[in-house]
Amino acid sequence: MATGVDALALDGLGLAVADPAASAAFMCGHLGMSELDRTADRVVVGAGGRAATLSLIAAQGPREPGALGRVILRVADVERAVAALPAGTAVEGDRFELASFRGPEGIELGFTLVAGGGIDYDVDHIRLRVSDPDATRVALAQAGFVPRAHALHVADKYIALATSPRPVERSLLHHIGVRVESVEAVGAEARARGLEIDDSEAGEAIGVVLPGPERIRLRFSAQTPR
Repeated sequence: MATGVDALALDGLGLAVADPAASAAFMCGHLGMSELDRTADRVVVGAGGRAATLSLIAAQGPREPGALGRVILRVADVERAVAALPAGTAVEGDRFELASFRGPEGIELGFTLVAGGGIDYDVDHIRLRVSDPDATRVALAQAGFVPRAHALHVADKYIALATSPRPVERSLLHHIGVRVESVEAVGAEARARGLEIDDSEAGEAIGVVLPGPERIRLRFSAQTPR
């Protein structure tokens, strides 16, 4: 993909889990989300409005974190968000501006304080662990993410990269969803670069696998009003 790809939003995150219903129950019961859609093999949850969604996709377990370091949710009151977690949840951080904890199936989660607007429990940023952060940074920039400081931004969200000791075969990370102006333009750029693609959704979305052993999949979909 070229740097001309117009990424408009980090629209969602797909997580490969053994029990989508159980993970959805945790997120709806303790993370302020609601169930938005359900099929035989996936449950979609989110905080509503223009918040990024989490697609919990049935996959053979057990899974490992792999490239998925942590999903950080923005909240106006970290202390209150921590209080809504199940009793006995181990929480790290000061609990006023930042808190980190582990959710079902080993999903690493966290809260960060975002004052002055926004949607509680929307995704703030995603931390990825990769074997070659510099190469992944370049690949994400070519996919329309904007490098700024030590992160890659799309609109009001970003991805932070850290070094991982090794890739895994059954990662929790299924895909990262990105909204773009044109799915067709993304597909043309991906084919021109010889990247692995999945266009099985018939024009509504296209999946592109980034170079690297982690096989991070970006799912591009066309911008539509919500």
